[in-house]
Amino acid sequence: MVIFGDYPPQHHMLRDLHISIEFQGKRRGTIRAPVVPEICADRGGVHLGVVATLVDLLGGGLAIKAIYPDWIATADLSVYTNKCVTSGNLEASGRIIRTGKTTVVMEADLFNDTGVSKQSIESIGTAMMTFSRLPRRDDTITLDENPTSTLVYAIEGSEPSRHFVEETGIDILDGAAGVVELKMSGYVRNRIRVLQGGAVALLIDVAGQHAARACTEKPVATSDLTIHYLSQGKVGPFRTRARVVRATSDTALTRIEVIDGGANNRLLAIGMNTATLPDGY
Repeated sequence: MVIFGDYPPQHHMLRDLHISIEFQGKRRGTIRAPVVPEICADRGGVHLGVVATLVDLLGGGLAIKAIYPDWIATADLSVYTNKCVTSGNLEASGRIIRTGKTTVVMEADLFNDTGVSKQSIESIGTAMMTFSRLPRRDDTITLDENPTSTLVYAIEGSEPSRHFVEETGIDILDGAAGVVELKMSGYVRNRIRVLQGGAVALLIDVAGQHAARACTEKPVATSDLTIHYLSQGKVGPFRTRARVVRATSDTALTRIEVIDGGANNRLLAIGMNTATLPDGY
């Protein structure tokens, strides 16, 4: 078992999600997190930005193991779900499906495990990530090359003291327009001290959901996300710009940009957010 010490710090988004990852060799792994009210939207289901955070962490870990001592940069992340997760454990089981000279591709199956029995494990969606392969440099991080290990991010006292979206520091500036903002902090930095990819996904989740609700006038929730990562978030504050591309009476597709306001409004990511009515509405 490997428990990170210096990273993440005690007060960090990955700690608060109580994540654990089991690697089966260099190309497969499973990530888990308990479902608690603090990570759920107001309609009861886990925020899709949280699901994307798990996928991002698992995918990055697998991709690095697959090509180490080279390094990777996330290019694209897509998450598609068929139902909300309201209890039990959220799981993603991933595998590397391609390791090329310039790219690495991972796909994952998403599950909800209520813990009652083996039959209680239900498929809830799928995800895919693409990474750019970066040749090793003198300043590239050195990692433990143990291909089979368990990473535990939770430590005693690590739990959000309030709702996860509030804990990250996301502010809703103009919900109807899909404008939300996040300041840089140690809570949302990754190992190389830039904005965590999962935090970018959460911004796109929250911004798109608010814009979709204003457009449809119904309590829709994010069900699918596709994100193209273009550059690293280094300064902040990070702000979204949104435009509803398509809408019906109970669903909306919204295009969201994430910019780094402290770096001349550099474009960090473009996301497509599909929001639909939750189950049972």
